Amino acid sequence: MTPLSNKRKVRGGQTQLRRVDQWRQQNLTPDWSHLAHNGVDYVKLWIDPWSRLPAREPPAWLRRRMLSGLLDIHDAWTRASAGRPDVAYLALWLCWPHFASSQVVMASPERAEMYRTMFTPAPARPLPAQLSGQEPRLLGLNWRTGLDEDVLEGEEVARRLSLLRRPYRVETPSSGEPLYFFPRGHVWVGQQLEAR
Repeated sequence: MTPLSNKRKVRGGQTQLRRVDQWRQQNLTPDWSHLAHNGVDYVKLWIDPWSRLPAREPPAWLRRRMLSGLLDIHDAWTRASAGRPDVAYLALWLCWPHFASSQVVMASPERAEMYRTMFTPAPARPLPAQLSGQEPRLLGLNWRTGLDEDVLEGEEVARRLSLLRRPYRVETPSSGEPLYFFPRGHVWVGQQLEAR
């Protein structure tokens, strides 16, 4: 079976744009019951066929619409959460080169610290040119750079020793089982300029 390629023509361009617009419209309002029950609410780019396994990256013309939708959702959630004590964290996560993993995340005070420290800090770097040149609203957010990593347990790595040829780092949490972190790119965490 040949791997999926982004070089092939994407058919049904208008259908693709309609799917993105429907996804955007459905997610403009936060799910307050989900936030109350789980302490977190988030919106990922679950748009067919880009969220299927194996994941594919959307072409630039569709990525522009997806990025605009993510920013619209972040703006709507910012307005909806203003002054609410049950929201302590709200951010837009932009992943690159795996843009399809980008999302908007909102967390309660109990879970906020976990989300603030979720990504390993990386030296500050500018947003990728493929994203920053497309949407001027990105400049209105305060950005922090982190590492986008795949996390595997020791037994999974032991079954696939060829993974150890790639760069990785190991951390051993208090449970004692080592965790292997394999870098796959960077993530930019964008929040409103005022502290939340």
